Amino acid sequence: MRFYWDFKKEENILKKLTIKMANSSFFYGYEYLGVADKLVQTPLTDRCYLALTQALNSRMGGSPFGPAGTGKTETVKQLGGQLGRLVIVFCCDEGFDFQAVSRIFVGLCQCGAFGCFDEFNRLEERILSAVSQQIQTIQIALKEESNEVELIGRKLRINSDMGIFITMNPGYAG
Repeated sequence: MRFYWDFKKEENILKKLTIKMANSSFFYGYEYLGVADKLVQTPLTDRCYLALTQALNSRMGGSPFGPAGTGKTETVKQLGGQLGRLVIVFCCDEGFDFQAVSRIFVGLCQCGAFGCFDEFNRLEERILSAVSQQIQTIQIALKEESNEVELIGRKLRINSDMGIFITMNPGYAG
């Protein structure tokens, strides 16, 4: 991951700092996150960063998968911190309903934050289906570089910096 400061061309201060990884390029988000703990950098985190940044560049989300306690959520949070983005983590459980997740998506779309839905596979099947449909609607709007998206019967502005990540634990038998 490399950071580049544009000294001459760009007038907008928010577009002066660019972050590049492989063929992906992002403007820094300037979200103050405080002094965060540093994640240990390993070849696995490098590969995960690369996969997630490529997915973000394609206007998709990311889905780290693995056993509990292996750092899936922390990796997403650390990537968001590196990009200067707010990452909001939601722990999914059987109590999540369609309307609650819809309201979360509305907020994420409007403010441009990253949403990390931890243990996504704990949601009930009917909720998984509805939520997956909403994620697809958001991703299509992002890919088409649309300024708005329709969620829960409302048209709303979509911030192109937003991202949706889900983490899953194998073998969960809820």
